[in-house]
Amino acid sequence: MKVPYTYLWSPGLVPKPSDWGPEIDIAGFVFLDLASSFKPPETLSEFLEAGEPPVYIGFGSIVVDDPDKFTSMIFEAVKLAGVRALVSKGWGGLGDEGNTPENVYMLENTPHDWLFPRVSAVIHHGGAGTTAIGLKCGRPTMIVPFFGDQPFWGTMVAKAGAGAEPIPYKHLTAEGLAEGLKQCLTPEAKTNAQKLARDIEHEGDGAQNALDSFHRHLPLQGKNSMRCSVIQDKVAVWEFKQASLLQLSALAAAMLVEKKKIKWNDLRLVRHKEWNDFEGPGEPFTGGGLALLNSAGGFVKGIGGTPVRWAKTIKKRERKQERRRASASPKTSTEARPSGPSNDSSRKASKAMSAAKSKPAAQKPQDGEHGVEKLLSNGPSLESRGQKQYEEATSPSVDRDGVPVGPVPSDKQSDQAANPGDPTSPGESEDNLAEDLAVDAGVGLAKSGEALARIPMDLSLAIAQGFHNAPRLYGDTTVRNPTRITGIKSGLRAAGEELVFGVYDGVTGLWLQPYHGVRENGALGLVQGVGKGVGGFILKDLAAIFGPIGYTMKGVHKELGKKNQPTNFIRRSRVAQGQLELRTLTPEMRTATESLVEKAWVVVTDVVRETKMADERGVRE
Repeated sequence: MKVPYTYLWSPGLVPKPSDWGPEIDIAGFVFLDLASSFKPPETLSEFLEAGEPPVYIGFGSIVVDDPDKFTSMIFEAVKLAGVRALVSKGWGGLGDEGNTPENVYMLENTPHDWLFPRVSAVIHHGGAGTTAIGLKCGRPTMIVPFFGDQPFWGTMVAKAGAGAEPIPYKHLTAEGLAEGLKQCLTPEAKTNAQKLARDIEHEGDGAQNALDSFHRHLPLQGKNSMRCSVIQDKVAVWEFKQASLLQLSALAAAMLVEKKKIKWNDLRLVRHKEWNDFEGPGEPFTGGGLALLNSAGGFVKGIGGTPVRWAKTIKKRERKQERRRASASPKTSTEARPSGPSNDSSRKASKAMSAAKSKPAAQKPQDGEHGVEKLLSNGPSLESRGQKQYEEATSPSVDRDGVPVGPVPSDKQSDQAANPGDPTSPGESEDNLAEDLAVDAGVGLAKSGEALARIPMDLSLAIAQGFHNAPRLYGDTTVRNPTRITGIKSGLRAAGEELVFGVYDGVTGLWLQPYHGVRENGALGLVQGVGKGVGGFILKDLAAIFGPIGYTMKGVHKELGKKNQPTNFIRRSRVAQGQLELRTLTPEMRTATESLVEKAWVVVTDVVRETKMADERGVRE
């Protein structure tokens, strides 16, 4: 698919593999500047000045099972290596108060870009950022990996000769750590670490390199260009339905709508690049089997997950009851002090609202302190904001479950009415819990039912895609890429294409495959071409049979799921963006933009007219 990727590591440490294409870049490490604002404690400065540069030992956010035992092992390793050490307490809580050796300083949180230039070597867990800054400072490194990518970084550092071999945490001993410390202090390790530091400096700013890589891979020219057809320095977000070559930015579209040249319904959201990351199974047998297996899993998950949902519902209900009891406990003190905070805040909010309403119109701000409120034409007025503040002040606060957590009314009946689920009120009933559990059971049944209902679609689609892709297994390069299905229209189009092209490619392949085989490989190519042609005739025709069924059902399924897609929200956002950009234009910029848009519209109308005339001539002929 040639998807552009940018990796943030130093090519001096991990060179770009020779089989990676030009769409993949290695930008270098990225660093934060934290040293410039850091002021070290006096005790740290005194320790650094008291002798030879120490080694750094720290494991960041790693938490170990027995921090005291791990601390003792580190102290023993430092003693065996005969070095001074800065040991970071980290999230693991390392340290032994009162028993820290004189040659060890227990370090609080300290920026690495300030600290590492002042040490002789670094021992850490192998986080990418810590590895990067240690090498940037030219410090020999030993990595004690715990999980994730940490073993990889340890192996790369050791392979570059810039430190010791990594020792996984589970196999770490005081003797092994001491040996690693000694290895990091050898002249060879120091030389190799300094070489990596020079490479990193020569590579430049990794963040800027990554930004350049991102922009370099943007499609700004050609068929899939992201540029607006009218305002070239803006990104196109709309496509004109009557002339798809016309792509408009939010600003250009808003201006055309304002000029009544087009309506918003004439535009659709543009997709500059489609990435189809899954083209179906490679052949029909495993594809069909996996489809049935996934359906069975969905069925079991729906029903089998019901007890889990029941447990969550019961636990959530218990938490609600605990909060209600906690909110009801200070009720007596609230009743005894009617002029409590909630009443004071209510009176303050009421006065604020009254003042806002009685304020003369001439004194009300028009454009706001910074002149931006005039852009918020649909925003709430001062009166509505005051009313909202008043309602918030006079209403009890609620948590995310809608349960009141603030002061409650003093009247017992109103308390029960406001809290019908309160366990202390007589309105509490187990029927509510039964209803919730019934709803959870219904959700499970619905999921299982959906899994069963999808079996015909998933099975036919997997078989069709399997037959479609199977010729690739024996080197057939004529297999067409599938159409992306987003709804009923694209589903029917994909079904029609599979039917027509499946039969066409299967039949024509009987002589085209041998013909191309002879031209490329002679007699051997002829034999291979005959095999490909016969195989394609069978497989592609079978795909043409199963495809229309699966693709049509997939289109229906996608169409039904559109209500859950954010398309309408994105459309509204783009409309609002264009209107905002239009209102913020200076008079000079507006005049220049209107000129560009009007010229482009003249061209578009000519293209649309010629297209319609060509279509009419084609129909008559």
